[in-house]
This record gives sequence, C-alpha cells and structure tokens, in this order.
Amino acid sequence: MLDQDHNRYHDRIAYNLRLSEPKVTKSESRAAAFRGFRDAIGVPLLLVGGGMTGFGALAHDIGFASWEAVLASVLVWALPAQVVAADLYTSGGDLVAIAIAAALASMRFFPMAVALLPTLDNSAGGQLGRIAQAQLMSATSWAFLMRGSAPSDPRLRLAYHTVFALTCLSIGAIGTLAGYLGAAGLPRPLALGLLFLNAASFTVLLAETRSRQALLAVLLGAGLCAPIHMVLPEASLVLASVIGGTVAFVFGDRLRKPAS
Repeated sequence: MLDQDHNRYHDRIAYNLRLSEPKVTKSESRAAAFRGFRDAIGVPLLLVGGGMTGFGALAHDIGFASWEAVLASVLVWALPAQVVAADLYTSGGDLVAIAIAAALASMRFFPMAVALLPTLDNSAGGQLGRIAQAQLMSATSWAFLMRGSAPSDPRLRLAYHTVFALTCLSIGAIGTLAGYLGAAGLPRPLALGLLFLNAASFTVLLAETRSRQALLAVLLGAGLCAPIHMVLPEASLVLASVIGGTVAFVFGDRLRKPAS
C-alpha cells in the first residue's frame, strides 16, 4: 500500500513538472529539425560519406552484393562493426558469430546511449522510440548532441537528433552504394584510408570540446597504440584506449576545468 502511494506521489510530481515546463512550439521544433539537417550536411556529410564509401569498396572486393553492403550500413550503422562483420564473412563465419562479433565491436555505444537518451524527450514513441533513437545514434550524432551549442530542451533535442541521425544514415547508405559501384576505379589504399575518416572525425569532435581530460585521453591513446601494437597487435587498439581513458579519468579532477 505504501509503495503504491509512493509511486502515485512520484507520478504526480512528474506530471506537475511536465505541466510547468515551457511549451515548445511547432516552429521551434521545425527550426531544431532543420538545424539538425543543416549540421549533418556539413562536415558529417564528408566524413560519414567518405567512410561509408570506403566500406562500399571493401564490401565489393570481398564479394558482398550491392544490397547486402547497403543493408549492412543501414542495420549495423557502425563502421568498425561493419568491417568486423565483413572480415568474418570472408573467413566463412556463420551468421550468429558475425552478429555476436558486430555487437561486441559496438559495445562502445552503450555508455554513449546511457548518457544521451535521458536528455531526449521520451513522450513520443515511449520505449520503442528510445530503442529507435539508440539505433539511429552514431558517434557523430552523439558528439554533436553533447556540444554546448546543441539544443537544451529535451523535445528540441529529440527533433534535432532524429533529423541529424536520419540524414547521416541516408548519407551513409548513398556513400556505401557509391563506393560499391565505383570500387573498380577506387585504389584499394584509398578505400582503406577512407575507413579511418569516421574515427578521425570523432577525435576532432572530442578535441573541439576543449576539455583537457578528453584531450589527454585522445593523446595517450594515440601515443600508446603504436608501441602496444608491436607487442600485442590483436589487442593494441583496445588496450591503448582503456589505458588512455583510465589515466585521463584518474587525473580528471585536476584536469576537469576547460582549456582557456
């Protein structure tokens, strides 16, 4: 009985808080959505499109059909996981193993989703809406939503993120198909180089936050990757990231202030 009263009390508080929130007009929502589209066709268009073009060329070389390559980009929507899936496909891995490997390669998105989703309005779509936003989320959309210049109201953030992510997804699908169809004229070193554009863009976006803690994590991870690769090539990227991020976190209290 007490638990029911307690739950009703919190539901009433939440309801009153929603009533006290300033209403977001349709014009404001449209403006946030348009801003998401405008931001997505800037630097993300070049970086996401370039990275997925490289994947399309790679998918062509390993024997994917064009629709399989595009479907991988749309459903997996994580370039490292797509590359892992493609590598397992060429080595004859079964579908279950490929799905598990792709999921493990995308585990980095779990803390990102935990940080991002509570900041979005959950009144539209409920739990399914949250799952859809998590699927649409990418490293690029997460980084753009975490910037101080992003909309602060949850409803505006939802409109911004939905349009931004859908635009990036469309760009990724088009880039994959373009890379697949143009694979014959795309040198393999260039195709492989394009795969690193996504990681490079995320690093630049982190640097843009001007957080000394984030910059330290990036610099340490980049500096440790090469020497660790000489000893443990299979785990160099993971170990460099974990060590760099851990050291930055441990010394975070001293470096938390933004760089001037």
